[in-house]
Amino acid sequence: MKEKIYTIPLTDAFAEGGECPFCTLEKKLEAEQVTYALGASMMEPDSRIISNKKGYCRRHFEQMSREGKALSLGLVLDTHLNELIQSLEEAVATPKAKGGLFKKSSEVDPLAAVLETNQNSCLICDKLHHTLEKFSEVFWYLYKNEPDFKEKVETCQGFCLPHFKLLLSCADHELSGKTLEEAKAEIIALELSHLKRINDEVNWFTKKFDYRNQNEPWGNSKDAPQRAMEKLSKFL
Repeated sequence: MKEKIYTIPLTDAFAEGGECPFCTLEKKLEAEQVTYALGASMMEPDSRIISNKKGYCRRHFEQMSREGKALSLGLVLDTHLNELIQSLEEAVATPKAKGGLFKKSSEVDPLAAVLETNQNSCLICDKLHHTLEKFSEVFWYLYKNEPDFKEKVETCQGFCLPHFKLLLSCADHELSGKTLEEAKAEIIALELSHLKRINDEVNWFTKKFDYRNQNEPWGNSKDAPQRAMEKLSKFL
């Protein structure tokens, strides 16, 4: 397979192994975005405007705080707080809009709307979601057109359930007809086989606590609960 710049991160993630290649990919993308938010983004006016407006979730603020760039983080917080305070003051000064003929009779609270938007807003989360959707498109392109990549997929350990769902959703947009049906059936069979594998490993983990099995080998079960949790949810 002749790799291109936009395929390398994905193929590298599959080469690393693990319970979900897309989690491996997302971790790397996330680390890059955290570093970018406190570095190059600070010097780009357009990026600062978006950063000030959207802000970041608690997880990504905590990751930014561990970067050791106190001044950069302080500047990000300062300008974001300025914009947030301005939005809140404008909302407080705005009269509540009453429902019209075709709207609910309850009043729309501008302050509640600003708080709701802020609570669900994170620039890094948005970028990760968008980028992973693009890599899902790349996944299906390579799966359909590159036998070497398809072989890598067939020998991987499946995906976490959220990324599995993302891949199936993307397949509906990228493939069609018999190709879509066959590809989805193959990926679903792969996922089920590895869910059963890790279920067996967790089951043996629990049985190892029985004194009758104390001298039996652990096999791959010592870290099975941790890997099962990774399989059932994203690393986030």
